[in-house]
Amino acid sequence: MTLADDIEMVRGHVSLGRRHIAQQRERVAVLERLELPTDKALELLDLFERMQDLHEVHLSRLLARAEDRKAAKMPPHIC
Repeated sequence: MTLADDIEMVRGHVSLGRRHIAQQRERVAVLERLELPTDKALELLDLFERMQDLHEVHLSRLLARAEDRKAAKMPPHIC
């Protein structure tokens, strides 16, 4: 798998994670409106948010690696 493939895959994880978080927040809101217990739903939301943080850090590292490789291939500037 190439670095570009890894970046594309992790971008998908970040996007999917954002959707999961939004959906879970909506579920929590519905439970609150219905005055039902939210403990488990909030625990799951917390887990999703922590996983999202990991995905975003992973993506940042991959993008930094891609930039480093791009910079290494550029010829030095002549002054």
